[in-house]
Amino acid sequence: MGKARRASGKRKTTLRCGVVAVSGADSRQSKNNRQESSDAPKPRELPGPSLRPVAVREGTQLRDEARCVKVGAGETMPLYQVDLDELTEQPERQARATHQVFTEWRSWMRDYQNSHIEFNSPDGETVRAPLENSYQKGYSDRYYARLCDFERGVSREFDNLTTVMLTFTASHRNKEGRWRCPADHMRDVIDGWDTARKQLYHVLDEYRWEYARILEPHQDGYGHLHIGIAVDTDGLPPQMFRPVMESYVENTKSAGSDAHSLNRYDLGDTVSVNNDVDSLSSYLAEYIGLYNDETALERPWSEQMFYAITWATNSRRVDFSNGAQQIIADEQWRRETGLRPEDRGSCEASEMDAETTEGDAPADAPEDSWTAENICTVSQNEPNYHPPEPGGKLTGPIDGRPGADPPKFVE
Repeated sequence: MGKARRASGKRKTTLRCGVVAVSGADSRQSKNNRQESSDAPKPRELPGPSLRPVAVREGTQLRDEARCVKVGAGETMPLYQVDLDELTEQPERQARATHQVFTEWRSWMRDYQNSHIEFNSPDGETVRAPLENSYQKGYSDRYYARLCDFERGVSREFDNLTTVMLTFTASHRNKEGRWRCPADHMRDVIDGWDTARKQLYHVLDEYRWEYARILEPHQDGYGHLHIGIAVDTDGLPPQMFRPVMESYVENTKSAGSDAHSLNRYDLGDTVSVNNDVDSLSSYLAEYIGLYNDETALERPWSEQMFYAITWATNSRRVDFSNGAQQIIADEQWRRETGLRPEDRGSCEASEMDAETTEGDAPADAPEDSWTAENICTVSQNEPNYHPPEPGGKLTGPIDGRPGADPPKFVE
């Protein structure tokens, strides 16, 4: 493979794709002059908080594409367009408007549609594979497969399977009646769950249980949480989970007792217990909308806005408890090898790998191995090549605007 070709240009731009960052002036259409596709909506055509900053809370971590800096009186520029080393003073960093982050996410997605990574084998063979991210169909299929492995694993290992679904949300309006900044809202919901999760461990202390955590979009682009729990027991009363819901509401000002049915004895739809679920994977996948034939860019605007918020904040849309991940890994091993997980033999190799510092090759790594050679991006029907670089997710905090988005205290 020849040397990577770069087009000349006055400004260096960066294409950030997952774990690979691609540098080069021709990595995509100039970010300064890039045009949104003709099917993109106008800001006011988007649902909910499209005109609000994506976040105003001080210290909120956002991707560089979601941050901006002031460069003049009332003028702001995206962070990636500013060379901070050339400035005499460090500028104020703030979040960009939600509709701008929405546009950046759509552009990032289109970059993936036109990009491949090329590998060289020890024998000199070049193999090309498409770049992937968690919003693409391939990842959705893998998420669904993991849910299926989770279902098979708990059905195999649990003598009596009971499933529980907990739902956590919060008000989309602030104290002044305006739309909340969506990233701050999402942070409230996730932080509230982090607190409630500790209470969940106390509630289920006597049982074997594991969970899948799922972020799902509302129709206005905001997110809420579903926690799908598999418990090894023959039935549980919904009231058992009241301390978990109370913990969440007490620690999330904009959550509210009514919204989480704490005024009802059975806790309504916020706690759902099912003792006979035919397909746990389908039951969970229903809430995440992963298993469908549409691409992310074909989904409704509200769903795409939700994706843009999770992307800007590097939020996982699907996650599993540690024990669930082990069950999934065991089930995958069983499915791929036909052997029982306990027949894998010594775990010394995996323990050694776990102690290896990320980015460092093991001491006995072979000299000849597959190497990532180039990123190939097709622009205007011409392939452009760029060397892959480690990293990819460039993030940082914003200075924030205290008091600009006061949470609505919900009774």
